[in-house]
Amino acid sequence: MNSSSSYSPVKLVCGLVVLVVAAGCAGASPLLTSDPAGTPLFEQGQDALVAADWRDAISAFDALLRNYPSSPYLAESRLGVGRAHYELARVENLIMAIDAFQGFLTYHPTHEFVDYAQYMVAMTYVKQMRTPDRDQAPTRSAIAAFELFLESYPDSFLRDAVVEERGKAIDSLAQHEIEVARWQARRDVAWDAAIDRVKFALEAYPETTLKCDLFFIMAEAYKQGEQFEDAVRYYEQVTSEYPDCELVEDAEKRIREINGV
Repeated sequence: MNSSSSYSPVKLVCGLVVLVVAAGCAGASPLLTSDPAGTPLFEQGQDALVAADWRDAISAFDALLRNYPSSPYLAESRLGVGRAHYELARVENLIMAIDAFQGFLTYHPTHEFVDYAQYMVAMTYVKQMRTPDRDQAPTRSAIAAFELFLESYPDSFLRDAVVEERGKAIDSLAQHEIEVARWQARRDVAWDAAIDRVKFALEAYPETTLKCDLFFIMAEAYKQGEQFEDAVRYYEQVTSEYPDCELVEDAEKRIREINGV
């Protein structure tokens, strides 16, 4: 199954229900009843998810988790809480989302949707990712969570989505190094630091799709340091290995300048 085209987290959570979900519960106060399964609360939470009433969903599922410890809907309720917090997307909600998904993995390690829970742990970190010029701690956490997914659930239908999102996160880390190295490469006293940073990025993130940018900055740094032979070598690597890169024209221009053509 192609996860990137057909995957819908809300549908997945709602699809866990083995009941016919009653209409009209979303927006109501949590329904505490004598039913030991807490079925009305579960239905209320599911209705709220479908209606995108995230706070009502949290209220209903939290009430079920607190008041019905023997309910057969504990696993699904933890997923529902996590999904609702994820959708609210405030800093405190994202922390609670990770806690809910991790709780699911801890208390229900053999459940059929453990792969989905691990995926959502990673995606919640993705929601916390910042621009490449800012702190990259959430990006690193996302990559670690994606890698745990790939190690634990290699046959999951979510694998394609995980590979794609992990690649984006790796590129974000590489872009962080690019922006610092680009600044260093323009300074007479820091061009060698730029080279070290590019070498680090190429070694640390070998799967990045930004290698053309990295090699171009390497060439720029050598040019700034008047190491022209090395500069030409990396400019030529850009032109020969990445013919579709938008930096090819600039690299060719630099080569002509250095060769005095």
